[in-house]
Amino acid sequence: MAKSTTPENGAEVSAQPEEGSRSKVSRVRRYVPGIVFALLVIGLVTGISSGTLCSVGYESIAAVCPLGALESLFGAGTFVARAVIILAVAAAAVLLVGKAFCSWVCPIPPLDRFLSGKKRREADKAARIEAAHHVSGRLAACAGCAGCGEKKPGETPLASSDGAAKRRFAKVDGRHVVLGGSLVSAAICGFPVFCLICPVGLTFATAIALYRLVGFNEPTLDLIVFPLIIVAELTLLRKWCHRFCPISALMGLVANFNKATRPKIDPDLCLRKDGTPCTVCAAACPEFIDPAGDLGDRALAECTRCGQCAAACPADAIRFTKKGLTRGNR
Repeated sequence: MAKSTTPENGAEVSAQPEEGSRSKVSRVRRYVPGIVFALLVIGLVTGISSGTLCSVGYESIAAVCPLGALESLFGAGTFVARAVIILAVAAAAVLLVGKAFCSWVCPIPPLDRFLSGKKRREADKAARIEAAHHVSGRLAACAGCAGCGEKKPGETPLASSDGAAKRRFAKVDGRHVVLGGSLVSAAICGFPVFCLICPVGLTFATAIALYRLVGFNEPTLDLIVFPLIIVAELTLLRKWCHRFCPISALMGLVANFNKATRPKIDPDLCLRKDGTPCTVCAAACPEFIDPAGDLGDRALAECTRCGQCAAACPADAIRFTKKGLTRGNR
């Protein structure tokens, strides 16, 4: 049960939101990656030639993933019109919906949750709560400073719907190192090297190998090697999506300039409007973001539009569109 306080008492509101408290959109979102994965695999095994997330399309019309397109440019060492067009379309999509691919389409986050044991899930939950405590400290330090947009002295920082809070850019981290290594290796070897170990591609390759075993009795080492690589990446390289994924890094570079569909705060509803240091949304965010004041461990540019902050907000103050995406829509 989530503990809450009223603005009048001035106490901190930072308890963990209730388990299972999600908006309709947030609940649907949990099933979409599996549905997309299943439809693409069905298309492959039935001969529809729909491709995979690494190269989706129909028959001869296909678009490789943005990272693969960028790697092909570096590998070819020359201008490739098709790759440039793919990158332009992908950049436009990220400018519109940010990193929504990570929570709405990519099969890796659900697979990572499946491979996580109880101890790891509890550790992740504790890490989110600890990150929310960091937000509390930043709220206290930021109160009264002159660096938070239009915030007046003495007010708690609040990211209003018109973006009044100071915009933060995503930090350079291990993902960008992997991204750089992917491009350098592609330039040296002449082909997209990272695609050989990309967990997204290996997930589809494993499904295809399993189908060939069951449907045609064709055993192959792929059915052993590919899952082992995936498990190693997601268990030994903890927090793959946050620390190592070059696709996330590439989208994050563009998402820094995204303005549409970011979490928007209704200043009349948010408990911070009068100084209450509420951090429920920050504790609920799997990306360690503070949507209300952009004071989290990671910048708001990293938002994947999963909707968990809106579902957890005790004041129904968070929305992503004009119609809103709040717990009240459950």
